[in-house]
Amino acid sequence: MRTDSSPPLDLLREYKVRASLLLKDLLVDDAARATRAAERLRQLPQFAELSAPEVLARKDSVLRKHALGVIAQEQGHPSWSALKETLEQRAPGDFNTEAFFARPPGAFLNRWFGTYAKAAASLRAEGGFLFPFRTQFFICDAGFLRALGADPDDPDWERMGRDWVAPRDIDARGRLAEKLAMLNLGGRHGVR
Repeated sequence: MRTDSSPPLDLLREYKVRASLLLKDLLVDDAARATRAAERLRQLPQFAELSAPEVLARKDSVLRKHALGVIAQEQGHPSWSALKETLEQRAPGDFNTEAFFARPPGAFLNRWFGTYAKAAASLRAEGGFLFPFRTQFFICDAGFLRALGADPDDPDWERMGRDWVAPRDIDARGRLAEKLAMLNLGGRHGVR
């Protein structure tokens, strides 16, 4: 199930595409699409004081870095550099969450999200364990991890905030990646 590019690189590429689409939407002749794009840009400090029509009037001054900033904020990060740094902290090849689904453990209802921000909000509100999957995010419960043979009560889950994407403790995530690799759950540490 492993692809040539690592999940962090796939996500970065996807987010860059989303930023390009935002810029294109801003420049189209379709007033509704352009206005929606302008509204999204208003979440940035440099456009916050402007109305959507004022942003549209200045659309020629909107740069790619602005669109990247919007995408980062929509993913729950304060800036593009923060989002990029978080994704780059995941060492390529250290863990492949697609392997969770290579051998499904049974019928479980995982929560799926198109953005990290929505997944993180759900994690805070309802608990669980947050993981990336390609360009999406999912939250599973302890039963899902147990069915895979993983220990959901391992203290490292709490240390990292149960969030594989933006862990509070990167070393805890590294230790968990090693433990999951030993169970043949997505690691590439010589265990097949």
